[in-house]
Amino acid sequence: MGLNVGSGFEARAGWVNVDLRGLAGVVDVKADIRRLPFADQQFQWILAESVLEHLDDPRPAIFELRRLLRSDGKVEVRIPALGTNAAHLDPTHKYLADLKHWVDLMREQFQYVDAGSIGVRWRYHTLLVAIQYFLIKGLGFHELGQCWVLIAKLPREMPMKLIPERWWLD
Repeated sequence: MGLNVGSGFEARAGWVNVDLRGLAGVVDVKADIRRLPFADQQFQWILAESVLEHLDDPRPAIFELRRLLRSDGKVEVRIPALGTNAAHLDPTHKYLADLKHWVDLMREQFQYVDAGSIGVRWRYHTLLVAIQYFLIKGLGFHELGQCWVLIAKLPREMPMKLIPERWWLD
């Protein structure tokens, strides 16, 4: 069974769609991602798309995703890339960080984290788009993507501490 956290109007059929806003006919459960009303290890696949950047601190939410994931399941997190309009023009985005930072945040709770991306940042010139696609797909420069996609597996029994609480001071 899948869990779609922060689903908004993007409900998925056959999934449990959760959002902080009670959108009648769209959201199955109204809840905060930091305190979800489900049993431990209940879900095989969890999607959190464009939700973690809205939090002051995403760690409690990532902990909750780990708690809900089955040992053989996966968590898919999508975050607008730092430096893109999607990241910076939304005034409700509170937690903006680079790709390595997001990977390390996920690695605190999961043993395996793979980083990827969707789209390209600059779409004005056809040649620039082609170069970006080559750098992203061919050489793995996902930092140039429009949206970062993190796939996490193997929940840790004991979380690690990879990023200091006041990381922006380092």
